[in-house]
Amino acid sequence: MAIVTALQFSTSSGAMLCDEEYWFLRRRRSFFLDNIRNILPREISEALGIEAAYGGYGHPGFHEEVIRRTRDNILKIFKSGDKVRNMPVNDLEAIAEIIRQTMQDIRQRKVNDMLKFLYGFTMDDLNRGFFEEDGTRYDLAQEAIKTEARKIITYEKKGNLTDPIFKNKAVLIGYDPQSKFRAFHINAENTVYSLISGGFEAIGAGLYGAGIEFSRIMNNLTLDQRRTGFDPVWGMLALYQATLKGYDHFHEVGGGLSLIYIDGNGQDHANRYFEFSGDTTRLAMEMVRALQHGLITQEKIYPLLEKLFFKQADRTDVEHLFFDQIEDQATLHKLLRGYKLPPFPELPPGSPVKPQKPGKGGAKR
Repeated sequence: MAIVTALQFSTSSGAMLCDEEYWFLRRRRSFFLDNIRNILPREISEALGIEAAYGGYGHPGFHEEVIRRTRDNILKIFKSGDKVRNMPVNDLEAIAEIIRQTMQDIRQRKVNDMLKFLYGFTMDDLNRGFFEEDGTRYDLAQEAIKTEARKIITYEKKGNLTDPIFKNKAVLIGYDPQSKFRAFHINAENTVYSLISGGFEAIGAGLYGAGIEFSRIMNNLTLDQRRTGFDPVWGMLALYQATLKGYDHFHEVGGGLSLIYIDGNGQDHANRYFEFSGDTTRLAMEMVRALQHGLITQEKIYPLLEKLFFKQADRTDVEHLFFDQIEDQATLHKLLRGYKLPPFPELPPGSPVKPQKPGKGGAKR
């Protein structure tokens, strides 16, 4: 998964969007659907009135383990009545701290596994200067080995072996009754988390494209609009526009999209937490693409997005309404098949024109 984008709509609501594509060794392309997930067991959401969703960028196996172990740890802390940094587990920051600690534990285990496989010792063995095997003590005397081991531990040695351990980041969005809607950035490389204060976030290979588009969109709002929030349909549109900038200009971004929308005003989990994927998010992507290329107006796309995400309308009905709104059907079909659309940029004056190749019978005399 190459890009995760998140946007706060109001003090109580927001959404997160993630693509499916993952590249291994920059050659093998894979697709993973479950890159953003609910991080809380349902019983905790129902009992405490909180919601939290996790979106990960990096190695899919790393994030799968983080999600699974975090859910187990949260459930264990909740049932025992313990606190995290003197905060109850129903505080979103406490959940961010649990994720951070889980990331750190997984990273340490994976580093130890690598050191054990390559050299036969762990980080603790390196720090004390020796390791034991079958009751026999072996001193770590070779400086070259110790130097290479330290490069792995500190991520100075970057590559295909260490990137799946360290090159992982996540965005946590959620709602709790005390602090309302908030979001946190969590980094596995240095195992820290930080509050996202700007209202939007983008991580992954396409983050710069999404960040520029978020900035352009947000700069059109007044300070009061940014502080008090905006219409959730407008927010969904902005989230898609920013994400598609990553699709357009960066590699490792692609495939379908998964979307999580959280509305803290709901009375129970079913009315606070919403997941969309597959044909639904694909249709929304196609509608926003059509808007970007001038095939449909923003006034016409608004009610379609509202029906799709907030009115529980049938996706097929919304799709028919969308196609009925498009006058230039031929251009729309070319766009959805991946063709580039005119107008194309003109060659600058004086640019050399590539000569045409002669036909099979040779050049004419």
